[in-house]
Amino acid sequence: MGRFIVFIWVLGSLSTLTQAQITITGKITEAKTGEGLPAVHVIEKGTYNGTIANEDGLYSLSVKRLPATIVVRYIGFDSQEKTVNVGDSRRLNFNMVESVFELSEIMVTSEDPAEDIMREVIARKKIWREKLKTYTSEAYSRQQLKNDTTIVSISESVSELFWDKEMGVREILKSRRQTANIEGADNFAGVSYLPNFYDDELEIAGFDVVGITDERALKYYNFSLIDYTSRDGKVVYEIKVSPRRKLQPLFEGTIFVLDEEFALLSVKLKPNKVIVFPPPIQDFNLYYEQQFSNFGGDFWLPVDVRIDGLIEVGIVGLRFPPIGFHQVSKLNNYLVNVDLPDSLFTDYNWISVDSTSINKPDSIFTSTIEPVPLSEKEVNAYENLDSTATLEKAFKPKGFFTRFIDFDDDDSNDGGSVEVSSSGGSSSSTKRKSGSSQRKERSALAKFGDDLSPVGRFNRVDVFHLGLVHDKSYGKTKKWASKAKLAYSTGYEELAYGGSISWWPLKKSKRLVMTAAYNADTKTSYESDIYNMVLTSGMSLLGYNDYFNYYRHEGVSLSAGYIPKGMRATLRARYKLERHESISFKTSYDILGQKNVQRLNPAIDDGTLSALVFEMSEGDYKTNFGAVGLSGYKIGIEQSVELLGSDWNYTKFNFHAFKRFNTFYKKRFFPNTLDVRVNGGTYLGDLPLQKYGALDASFGYFTPFGAFKSKRYIPYAGASYFAVNAEHNFRSVPLEMLGWRNAPKTGLSIIAFGGVGKTWVPSQHEGRVGYLETGDLHLEVGGSISNIFNLFRFDLAFRIDDPGIYPGVSIARFF
Repeated sequence: MGRFIVFIWVLGSLSTLTQAQITITGKITEAKTGEGLPAVHVIEKGTYNGTIANEDGLYSLSVKRLPATIVVRYIGFDSQEKTVNVGDSRRLNFNMVESVFELSEIMVTSEDPAEDIMREVIARKKIWREKLKTYTSEAYSRQQLKNDTTIVSISESVSELFWDKEMGVREILKSRRQTANIEGADNFAGVSYLPNFYDDELEIAGFDVVGITDERALKYYNFSLIDYTSRDGKVVYEIKVSPRRKLQPLFEGTIFVLDEEFALLSVKLKPNKVIVFPPPIQDFNLYYEQQFSNFGGDFWLPVDVRIDGLIEVGIVGLRFPPIGFHQVSKLNNYLVNVDLPDSLFTDYNWISVDSTSINKPDSIFTSTIEPVPLSEKEVNAYENLDSTATLEKAFKPKGFFTRFIDFDDDDSNDGGSVEVSSSGGSSSSTKRKSGSSQRKERSALAKFGDDLSPVGRFNRVDVFHLGLVHDKSYGKTKKWASKAKLAYSTGYEELAYGGSISWWPLKKSKRLVMTAAYNADTKTSYESDIYNMVLTSGMSLLGYNDYFNYYRHEGVSLSAGYIPKGMRATLRARYKLERHESISFKTSYDILGQKNVQRLNPAIDDGTLSALVFEMSEGDYKTNFGAVGLSGYKIGIEQSVELLGSDWNYTKFNFHAFKRFNTFYKKRFFPNTLDVRVNGGTYLGDLPLQKYGALDASFGYFTPFGAFKSKRYIPYAGASYFAVNAEHNFRSVPLEMLGWRNAPKTGLSIIAFGGVGKTWVPSQHEGRVGYLETGDLHLEVGGSISNIFNLFRFDLAFRIDDPGIYPGVSIARFF
């Protein structure tokens, strides 16, 4: 029923737009110069119907009936009105004269009267905003993208806006038009995401900014009275706005306030320098203009929004042309405090499309004159921009690195491929073949080879471990998948082999997966949440200490994973039957000939393991070396009992979690953040040596988040263990506090970090893994400079329990 009501609402609204209307056009000029006045407010007297003039002073306004009185208003000029009667010309020009007024004496009650004026503006706003519950309006938007000074694309929309005090805004697009190089689906012109500068808080490019009429505004802004002008015989105050707090995202510019009413008439504002982005964005500028009117009522509502922006993107060797942005939007025909259908707010999408009108050939744009006339440049853009004038071409970058990037904008490249002769050049007799015909010609062996990939690693036990993996999904819906591996370890001279089959049995989703697997391979005898054997190959290959210990593992497993409806967590259950054997071989070979003697590979507790494993996980819990903040967890329980054929009776518990907290300067696009990693585990029973957990160490001088930066090459390990690693990213705020206002543009961040951890080893294993124990608590603190060259960070750690200083590098914390 709710959707039916919305449909009737939309249909009724559309009819009011498309019914026969009388269009009045004209030009508004300045009397002294004869030049067109931009953005003049044009309204039909006694109604909420209005528009604004374009940049040349041209306007177009539709009225339902004649006679109609047209009023034009502009700050600093005397308002004018003219009546159009039946039979009169529909062309109505205005020649506006600057206001001349005498300012009476103003009582100054504070150091700057602008503060008292703004207190009154805020107080008046609070009164009428309490009464404003809902409104609807018709809206028109036009967006331009520009390359330097040339228009690259235009997109326009006609829509209806719905505003609810509690639920926010919703917008229904009714019609749209765009230049031929833009698809309709890529036309995002609208008003629902645009700022209303009468709001308490505004979102600007991802920053939460305190508004100039918020109750806290006088704590955040300096207001200075700089001039007076008039409108309709009333004083208009021109007030300069500047940030009072230097590190908060705020606005700066000029606002105009109407005396007696103490209402905003117009704003000309831009974000302050705090609203910047790190590289590759080199420059980011936005300028906002907005007008307000009460249309003769109690409520001061937006007339328009005009935005100009410029973004420059690039890095060394790759620079894009400046991306210019211009938008003009106007709102009219307000209905205030009307009932809105609840179904408008059933989802969180701000913008929806009226499918009954959006694609009709007799759309609003082709049956009426545009609400804000096009400029001459815009008319030319519509005439000259065809489908070949792609945005990729318009913003194609320059620089050294462009040779390594395929921009694929050559009209001659139709998606086929060119056969290459044995000499390396293209053969003159070659013919283009479509991708589908080539696929038909490929042999079964070639198709098999597409799913093959090499595998390789190096360590002191495997030495060189080389092989192939075949990984393939089957069927149109990919409900089946298989994986097979065959490799050889040149060190202890054993094959590694195995495979798995996975099946997603549910018809409409992949919430459930079932897998059967067999595997015979080398395995690490303590488990790391950060590193794997492939990643650690480099250090031992270069002659540094091998990170892991190893054993031979062979076994089968049956598992299932399921995401219950209404839950975000994934549940997993697995049964495994494995044979574990020690490996006595080791080598100290390295390609650099450093002659570092690698440690022996300790023997494990040989035997057969039969166990059930249960896991629950949610969110992001897999490490990315600290490049991006994570929030997620994984909890696991493993139960092994002799009744299932196992040589051990134990219950093992483990927990691993990441969590990010926003701390200071939360209104910034990138607020200060605290990232925490917690991992730990314990056991009951007789846990074998090869089931230990690990507290990760730095990988040489590579010191990623989550690893102890003052422990090198070999981790801690234990039957029971815990660690907490944390780091606070202050972003560029400390550098800004030191006076470097452009620090945010560099992307540099200041980070403070710390870590604590401990492992416990049962008495029966003490002599076998002594070098893996922490002893007392491991404690460390330190600091980092991140985003050096937008890629790296430099860490300097200080170990507290065993004093020492440890420098290191790692991947920059990007987000």
